[in-house]
Amino acid sequence: MHTEAVKVELEHFENYSKLRFIQVVNYEPHESLTAFVCDSRTWKFDCKFSHGIDGRRCPGKCKCYYELSSMEFHIDCTQRNLTEIPPLPIPIDGRPVLRFSNNHLKDLPSNAKEIPGYNQLQALDVAANEITSLGIQQLPQRLQHLSIRFNNITDLGKKVVEFLSKHVAIHRFGNKWFADCDDKVLLEYTYSIINFKGKKDPEINNYLRERSERNRFSENPWSCFWETRFLISFMGKRESMKYIAPLDYQDFRGPCPDVCSCLLTYYPTEFIVDCSGEGLSEIPPLPTPKDRPTTLLFQNNNLCVLPNDSMPGYANVGRLFLANNRLTELDNLPRNISYLDIRNNRIAVINRKTLDIFEKRSKSSDLKLFLSGNPWACTCEEKDFLGFVKGGGPRIGDVTNITCGDTGNLLIETDESSVCPSGFVHYVTLTVSFMLMILTINLMIYFKQPLLIWFYEHGVCLSLAARRELDERKKFDAFLSFTHKDEDLIEEFVERLENGPQKFQLCFYLRDWLLGVSIPECISQSVKDSRRIIILMTNHFLKSTWGRLEFRLSLHATSQDRCKRLIVVLYPEVENFDDLDSELRTYMVLNTYLKRDDPNFWNKLIYAMPHSVQGEQP
Repeated sequence: MHTEAVKVELEHFENYSKLRFIQVVNYEPHESLTAFVCDSRTWKFDCKFSHGIDGRRCPGKCKCYYELSSMEFHIDCTQRNLTEIPPLPIPIDGRPVLRFSNNHLKDLPSNAKEIPGYNQLQALDVAANEITSLGIQQLPQRLQHLSIRFNNITDLGKKVVEFLSKHVAIHRFGNKWFADCDDKVLLEYTYSIINFKGKKDPEINNYLRERSERNRFSENPWSCFWETRFLISFMGKRESMKYIAPLDYQDFRGPCPDVCSCLLTYYPTEFIVDCSGEGLSEIPPLPTPKDRPTTLLFQNNNLCVLPNDSMPGYANVGRLFLANNRLTELDNLPRNISYLDIRNNRIAVINRKTLDIFEKRSKSSDLKLFLSGNPWACTCEEKDFLGFVKGGGPRIGDVTNITCGDTGNLLIETDESSVCPSGFVHYVTLTVSFMLMILTINLMIYFKQPLLIWFYEHGVCLSLAARRELDERKKFDAFLSFTHKDEDLIEEFVERLENGPQKFQLCFYLRDWLLGVSIPECISQSVKDSRRIIILMTNHFLKSTWGRLEFRLSLHATSQDRCKRLIVVLYPEVENFDDLDSELRTYMVLNTYLKRDDPNFWNKLIYAMPHSVQGEQP
């Protein structure tokens, strides 16, 4: 009798959240388990995965499984034509491993925490992609194994090397990656450091001896001048990047600066002084090798001015790295400079002497320049520099990134005609500017009085609008002259002048003349005691004997004054001055007066009154 094997329904295990593995032979699959399902018939291989403890399933184009032999949880996205790392599940058990080789990845996530599950990875294989750089923030915090073979990485930063040397076990990936320019470079350096006649670091020597035959280095285009520094720091697992290579060298002069690293390389033959990232404000005295140039790494400091040639070792510098400093000018360059990186400084112009050095060196050697990230002045005065950049060709490595500081336009796209206008345009511009200046002066002259009145009224530019009074000790601000037939006109003057913001003190006969004193004496005394005389010239005033007398006395009293004290207010009914005698009529013809029907009458009158700070009692 044949009995059909009973199938285990895995859905019954769904609520066992702490269950890690289910060993089973015959079962009914279920897609909502966090535990790994291990088929007893294939126990020696791997276990199936449904979803992680975060509820996330395996990425669509990838394969996820638990490898029993290594106790690793593998997310295999190899050769899937992917351009970015997808969100990753977090397994209930096992060391997370992401295999992402042979894709089209250009960058790791900019922040390891931005992709779910990425920061939990302990092994990462991104070989054979298109990665060009690697930053410390892009590496998972728990990383133990990294492969970046066959990419386009050119260098590693200090923090990356420090992280790898402290947290990534070399023996786990030594045969998969640690990069240098090529095998020849490493072999020559290995030979030189082991056989050098100076002090040796036993740890580094032993490491190189034991591993030089079986370590395979990745095919990345590493920048050669970095290789010894990173190799020593990484292999030696130093806490800092400072390690002075063996410098017991007969033709070597001067000590290595305390805060710098000094390294000898043999392929290419180069002497490197690395003072980068130390917060230095000046270049220290440098050691000088006899038979090779010096490469000075001084980027990421606070350098403002270059030293002169008398600085020990400075004249021997051939390659100078000054990116990310505070330079505002470029002077005193080493005479044999062949490589200069001044990116991300504050330089706006290059003087003619330095430009001549560039042009001379570019003709006699392979000069290489990096100039972007500076606020370059795109003016007619700097047209020579503009021409140098546009004709620089391959000797300027970042010519497509050099921009004008004021406009942000690329220098190579800036025409000389746009920064140096032609003579005709210059002439037209100058002519127009001159005409505008003349027009402005004429307008200011024409509208001088209204402008001064407005300034004074609003308390603006009082030093310009206000006049200095020469008779501040007088009792009254103004004597108001009118006939008894015009008494009804006085009320508005008292209201506006005495009760307004300026609080002027008026004198007029209805209130201020003493009884019993002769009228001519009162007129004379009022004129004498007042800073201004205001005559209300109506038809009644012209026909009044006393009115004409007050006018004449006021005219004689003010004729020698430096300040114009007489203010004539002409009312609309006055059509001519025939009723005045010749002297007074001549005055009215030759002098200005205020018209009562002028819309701006009160502003003009107040401005003609004695000046004081607005709101202050005179």
